[in-house]
Amino acid sequence: MKGTEKTDWTGKVTEMILDTSAWVEIFEGTEKSRYAVEVLRKNNCFTSIVTVAETAEWCAKKGLQHKTSDFIELIKTGSQLLGLDESISRMAGELHKKRKKEGKKWGMIDSIIVATAQAYGLKILTKDYAFRDLPDAQVL
Repeated sequence: MKGTEKTDWTGKVTEMILDTSAWVEIFEGTEKSRYAVEVLRKNNCFTSIVTVAETAEWCAKKGLQHKTSDFIELIKTGSQLLGLDESISRMAGELHKKRKKEGKKWGMIDSIIVATAQAYGLKILTKDYAFRDLPDAQVL
């Protein structure tokens, strides 16, 4: 995984994937961003490649296209990007069907991020309340 291992107070290596919503908190400098920045500082952090697409979309919606490259660079320097492969894609498809059947407000990108976290054994940092019932999710 990431080059330099970081540990929590118990000495255990901690690894976490940041959902797009956690990055948006950081971009906006919200109160919750303080905790997200601390997570980046103290943990080995990762981000799904789909977050790059969501970040570009978010910037376009907010009229911040001039900041897109800066925000993506922040993601790349603050975390390691994880790609999408067939295994993760299949997991995401199955998870998406299950979550939608349960009546969750849930998108395919959410499923891809969760499947990526599961494939790599990562905890998830998110602001998205729809993740609250997932055992490895930490909601800001």
